[in-house]
Amino acid sequence: MDDIDLKLLALLQEDAKQKYADLAQRLNLSAPSVHARVKKMEQAGIIESYGLKIDSSKIGLKLCAFVRVTTEGVGSELGKSLYRFKEVEEVHSVAGEECLLLKVRTADTDSLSHFLDEIRRVKGVRKTITSIVLTTVLSRQVLPENSNV
Repeated sequence: MDDIDLKLLALLQEDAKQKYADLAQRLNLSAPSVHARVKKMEQAGIIESYGLKIDSSKIGLKLCAFVRVTTEGVGSELGKSLYRFKEVEEVHSVAGEECLLLKVRTADTDSLSHFLDEIRRVKGVRKTITSIVLTTVLSRQVLPENSNV
């Protein structure tokens, strides 16, 4: 990875649907060169996939919360079993008093309460602590410092 690759990633992060010709112009490269760089990063697993960013509140999931879970035993194994809950957006195995950190989205506090009741019934869950998000100030995927465009 060189500085051009990092700049290319930053541009793709802004809008992954940009044409290679437009990216090439911004990077002072040829379109085939940009295409080759993108393909190389895809093959190396640097670019894992292309996806959609959805405004959850506009599809009825207005509440975002982080749930810290204390488990009995190995948290990462239990964490894999929590994927079955549709409310779970992310599961992180963490160091500290809790073993897992879940990012969840629900319609409202009633549905969050129901979800918490459900995961507290899962074998191996000892305790949960929930923080409800009031406002998301920043949401982005961080690139190394020298990727400024």
